[in-house]
Amino acid sequence: MQGDKKTLFDIRDGRAMVSLGPLSPKKYCTFSCPFCYVHADFSSYESFTPSQIFDWLNSKESSSFDIVYVSGDTDSFAPPRTLEGLELLECLIKLKKDILFTTRMVFNDNHLDRLESLAEQGAKNGNLIIGCTSIAQLEQPYLEPKPIPPPYLRIKQLSDLHDRGIVSVLAMRPFLPVVPLTEYENLLDLAIGKADIVLGEVWYADQAGKLEQKVLGGKLQNYVQKKMDFDSNESIWHVYMADDVREMCEQWSLSTGIPFFMRSKQAIEWIRNSLSINSIQKRVK
Repeated sequence: MQGDKKTLFDIRDGRAMVSLGPLSPKKYCTFSCPFCYVHADFSSYESFTPSQIFDWLNSKESSSFDIVYVSGDTDSFAPPRTLEGLELLECLIKLKKDILFTTRMVFNDNHLDRLESLAEQGAKNGNLIIGCTSIAQLEQPYLEPKPIPPPYLRIKQLSDLHDRGIVSVLAMRPFLPVVPLTEYENLLDLAIGKADIVLGEVWYADQAGKLEQKVLGGKLQNYVQKKMDFDSNESIWHVYMADDVREMCEQWSLSTGIPFFMRSKQAIEWIRNSLSINSIQKRVK
């Protein structure tokens, strides 16, 4: 596993970012996406239990954050830790904060029942549960290899979350140079009626070229060099901006009325200003 530097999560800009941490000293999680920045110059979090993570957050100044992200350095819901990831959400709901979680996992009915209960509990406290289902491709399975569930199952999950009172987000991340524009168009169209919001993201590849080799089998031709916008690490990355994909998504958003953002902070602001908790709960079947 790249780098042995560990950090105790991240609280800044009103957001607390946590995760279950690496699965083991040698592996972040069982979902080994070749484009993922954790394989390069990215520091991992400590591996804590759900109760330890809750205690750590509960010890912080309550006003320092108003939302908790379950994201970061691993997919906390990837097998074999799906139940532990759900337990983490059930601990976090006690903080009475909005919660956003991100995963490529596909939840079964029992998992979805637990998530629906969380959404109901959050609604009583005036808090939102935002579920981001990550899908990076439709026809390039090497980018999201097994045991990651197929993209069409994850597309269905968008509506499963939506129908259970959770704000459903298609996290179409990251934009990659090997995925054709038409494939992104098809993915967006499949999300109509299922996703409340779509998120995009640029691709951060390491300077050494490890991620570029995994994804492209070579070197990026067009990139900018900069630090990450969402993390405090000091590394300079090769960043694929995918302006054509972003512009297409913006036009699609205008034509469908489904909001599209490149940053989760903007998406959360839209959710808080445009979606009422009562309207979200009313759509529960």
